Amino acid sequence: MPIGPTTHFGKERVFVDREPCIQAFRETIQNSGNREYNVLFYYGIAGIGKSKLQKELQKILDEEYSEILWAAIDLNTKTYREVGTFLTTLRNKIQEKYKAKFYLFNIAHAIYWKKLHPEIPLLIENYPLIKEGKFFSKIIEVLNEFGPARLIWDTINNAPDNVMRCFKEHAVDINILTAMEAPEIEKLLPGFFAADFTDYLGTGSRAYIFIDTYEALWDGLRDKGSFHEKDEWIRDNLIQNMPRVSWVICGREKLLWVPECDPDWDIYLEQHSVDELPESYCTEFLEDCGIENKEIRDIIIKSSEGVPYYLNLSIDTFEKIYKKRQPVSKDFGKTQPEVFNRFVKYLDRNEIRALEVLSTPNFWNRDLFELLMKKFDPGLPTGAFSELIKFSFIKTDSNDKYSIHQLMRKSLQEHQDSTDRKNTHQFLLAYYSDKIEDLDIKAITPEHELALTEAFYHAKEAFEEEDLFKWFIYVSDPFNRAALWQLIAPMYEEMLQILEAKCGPEHKEIVTILNILDVFYHKMGEYKKALPLCQKALTIGETILDPQHPDVATSLDNLALLYKNMGEYKKALQLSERALKIYEKVLDPQHPDVAITLDNLAGLYESMGEYKKALTFYQRTIEIKEKVLGPQHPDFATSLDNLALLYRQMGEYEKALQLSQRALEIYEKVLGPQHPDIATTLNNIALIYDGMGDYQKTLPLYQRALEINEKVFGPQYSGIATTLNNLAGFYRHIGDYEKALSLSQRSLEIYEKVLGPQHPDVARTLNSLALLYESMGDQEKALTFYQRSLDIREKVLGPQHPDVARTLNNLAGLYEIMGDQEKALTLYQRTIEIKEKALGPQHPDVATILNNLAGLNYRIGEYKKALPLYQRALDIVEKNGQNHPNTVVIKNNYNRLLSKINENAEK
Repeated sequence: MPIGPTTHFGKERVFVDREPCIQAFRETIQNSGNREYNVLFYYGIAGIGKSKLQKELQKILDEEYSEILWAAIDLNTKTYREVGTFLTTLRNKIQEKYKAKFYLFNIAHAIYWKKLHPEIPLLIENYPLIKEGKFFSKIIEVLNEFGPARLIWDTINNAPDNVMRCFKEHAVDINILTAMEAPEIEKLLPGFFAADFTDYLGTGSRAYIFIDTYEALWDGLRDKGSFHEKDEWIRDNLIQNMPRVSWVICGREKLLWVPECDPDWDIYLEQHSVDELPESYCTEFLEDCGIENKEIRDIIIKSSEGVPYYLNLSIDTFEKIYKKRQPVSKDFGKTQPEVFNRFVKYLDRNEIRALEVLSTPNFWNRDLFELLMKKFDPGLPTGAFSELIKFSFIKTDSNDKYSIHQLMRKSLQEHQDSTDRKNTHQFLLAYYSDKIEDLDIKAITPEHELALTEAFYHAKEAFEEEDLFKWFIYVSDPFNRAALWQLIAPMYEEMLQILEAKCGPEHKEIVTILNILDVFYHKMGEYKKALPLCQKALTIGETILDPQHPDVATSLDNLALLYKNMGEYKKALQLSERALKIYEKVLDPQHPDVAITLDNLAGLYESMGEYKKALTFYQRTIEIKEKVLGPQHPDFATSLDNLALLYRQMGEYEKALQLSQRALEIYEKVLGPQHPDIATTLNNIALIYDGMGDYQKTLPLYQRALEINEKVFGPQYSGIATTLNNLAGFYRHIGDYEKALSLSQRSLEIYEKVLGPQHPDVARTLNSLALLYESMGDQEKALTFYQRSLDIREKVLGPQHPDVARTLNNLAGLYEIMGDQEKALTLYQRTIEIKEKALGPQHPDVATILNNLAGLNYRIGEYKKALPLYQRALDIVEKNGQNHPNTVVIKNNYNRLLSKINENAEK
């Protein structure tokens, strides 16, 4: 808690001590030209005075170094922890104070923001102080109309000279920028911000950026990903791109940049502990606050133990007493807990009740304050708000939200009557619940997410455990349907702990929560987290429930789906069939849960290459869902999309396209444009176009799917790896091998990290990389990757799986290029056998392999062997329609062979 946010007889409390910290700051000012980077980091416990230290350092700049520019931002505000919001907030502060221009950043940010929110128009008001308003308005107009990069370039080329010069000096390529995905642009935003700001500074000017509450970057994320990736965008992307800018950062724990990030930070980073105040400085501070009695000062210093929070609270006590009489030594506590007790002793009952009520919410604004005071009627006079917020333990942020220091809040809550505290929680629960009642999942905003978080916090205190469970299942449903699993999963984890503590580990509601959490983590691609939850749910369910209970079937089906996505098809099939038997026995045959299991079984048979069985199950699923749920339900759309994928696998592209487009229409109508199910369908439609050979239609679909998934799940999600791999295939088709290689490698990294090295999706990406290396002429690397892919597929899927045939076909082609025709012939023949058995003799994939085998026979002069192979391949593609991408190729090959045979006959 900073020293002195309140007043003493109208006078601000004077900042004292921290001389080593202040001296270190002055030295950076004096020596700033000697080092390329300057980072001062001050660390210490809560309440020790770091925030006030920052204010003192800023005061030094204002009074003694007015030529130095500075701006400050506090990460205590949650939204500031996001890259885009952090930078736009900092930009606004700098523009307002110094009229700096951010041409590069504003355009890059506008492109980035539009990619994140394609459905929401950009507003010129979000880019303030642009004198060249017409130029930037045109940029926004182009982006809102999804115009091509060429129009943005035309606008820049017609912009004022200073804008054009900026883009030319930094060699910004708008074509590349607009082709990037939102997460890629986000990584560049700090660099654009840095370029604009350093341009504004010029060669002679200096600047300081202050960041407070640095530890907030790790809030709720300490067990997710690498520790140092949380502040990487500040450390590596911002600080390192602003060499003439010094940084003053405050946090609770010492930074570990050296040596864990880069040993060179040892040159540029200084760290100083903000410790307890020495007695001499405490004395100076208390004297300045008007406490002249030495005995009182000594008691306050001893009880505070040099922590500014307790010093300030004792001064608050002193000022309360002074309004009525002269304070004496016995008025003050001798220990830290007593400091609070004495403070409360000299408040009137209305003040105590008001502060107790205000200790219940995590924060409040003026409106909520008025509501709370009206509801609980503490009897405060008019104007009490402005008096209360003068206390040293009440702080405010830039959004006029107030909160009580954590130490004071804890003490007030312990002091408050338990019934009053519960009543306050119940009132706040109702207040926040109203904000998320009848919520449209397409219209969920960060304010709704915050309301859910706060409602859950108060519900834990307002409800008994089982009522909490029922309430949260209901209230979280819209957020579940909106795919905000990262938001609600931690709440379900916490509720699981609450119920286990109350009811024990073997309880029906525990099974329900475990199944819900399993589904969340499954959908987020975190299979390693999902698996033990699912297994635990099944074990408990089989122990406490009838083995034929629907909840047991749910756990079986969830576990089956998980094993399917992990590539363990035999385990999955046994579990899913067992789940279906239970459902069909205890539920109506038209029940939605029956349809879900049929859908999962269909997908499983499809993955196993048994397309006829898969088709039967998908058709049964669609009949049930359309009848029971209706033709506009998202679950019905999911089954349509699944059937479309099957038709794509079977080579029936027109049927597949119609179904996927119908699914997309339903999703966009019901779920809104940013739901991950839409990303899945976009990806599927792109694959259908890819199968039809219409490659140009695939790129925007893949890009939109990638944007949605990265926004919802972050960069380490298996669905992102799938889209990256598909995108790599697109770039390979158009000959951009460098971009394809980068995407495939990134896809492989994600798959191996999330799914493990033996997963079929890893094999698929290895196969794609092999194809790419083959296209690049690197046959040795291609051979290695094909063999790795084949090993995984044969081990996991079995030797008769269509995906095994796919790799064998590619290997055969490679061996032919390498001159080993005998191996190639053997592999092509094995491929045809597998494809015909799994897919049927009329599948387009069979035609492709027959064409490849015929081509090899043609090249080695075996024309008589080649001819029936070409004829059979041509017959298959003509029966499947003219839209197969190899139809023209096979016809040309066949005609070429006939010409060759005729030519030889004439000779």
